[in-house]
Amino acid sequence: MKPTMPIMAHLVLGYPTLAESIRTAAQYVAAGVQILELQIPFSHPTADGPVITAACREAIEGQHVTVEDSLRAIHAIRQRFPDQEIIVMSYLNRIFTYGAARFTADLEALRIRHLIVPDLPVDSPMAAKFCTESLQLVPVLAANVGAERLEKLLQMPFSFYYLMSDFKITGAGFSLHPRLKAIIERIRIRQAAARIGIGFGISTPEQALLAAKEADIAIVGSALIQAQYRGELDALLTKIAAAFEPEEVV
Repeated sequence: MKPTMPIMAHLVLGYPTLAESIRTAAQYVAAGVQILELQIPFSHPTADGPVITAACREAIEGQHVTVEDSLRAIHAIRQRFPDQEIIVMSYLNRIFTYGAARFTADLEALRIRHLIVPDLPVDSPMAAKFCTESLQLVPVLAANVGAERLEKLLQMPFSFYYLMSDFKITGAGFSLHPRLKAIIERIRIRQAAARIGIGFGISTPEQALLAAKEADIAIVGSALIQAQYRGELDALLTKIAAAFEPEEVV
C-alpha cells in the first residue's frame, strides 16, 4: 500500500459498468488516496458538470444501476478495503425513493461516516433524518456563503467541510476564490478538529497540491473520469502522487 496522499477521489458507481467502478476504486486505493468519494448515480445531478453528468446517465440509462446495486458495490469495496475511508454522495430524489431511514441504516452498516447530498441544506429539518451518532452530512459551501449562515453552521457538529473552489460546476476551470482563505480561517478557529476539502475544477497535480496546501484535502473528480475514459487513469494517479512526495534535500 502506498502512503496516503490528501486526495478525495470521486467516482460514479456503475460507470462505465458496476464491476469496472469497483476496479476503479481499487486503483484509487492502490494509488494511496486518503478518501474514496463514491457517487450513487442520479440522472440530473444539479451540482455536477458535463463529465460527471454523462457518467451518471450512462450508469443509470446504459447500465440500469439502482441504489441497491450501488450499496452492494460499496459493500464489496468495504470488504476488500476495510480500513479505507469512504464518503458517499447522492441526491435527495434517489435517497427518498429508496427510503431515508433505510438508506441511513445501510450506510451505518457499511461504516460510512460522511454523506454528501448537494441538494439538501444541511441545517434543514429534513437533514436530521441523515444525522446519527455515527453518520454526518457534509456541508458543501460556496465562497459567497454569508457570515450569518457560516456562523450557524459552525455551531453544528460537522467534522468535514466541502468548499467549492470558485463559482462553477464540477469539471470547470480551476481557480481559488479569494474569500476561501477567510472561510477556512473561520472554520479553523471555531472547529479546529474539522477537516476541510476543496473541490470543483481540479484537473492537474499542481492544482491538487495547491488545494491541499490551502485546506486539508484536494477533491478530484472529473479529471479522473476523463483520464479513465482515455485509458490514462494510472498515469494521472501516479503524477498526482508524485506531486505530494517530499522534495529531496540536496
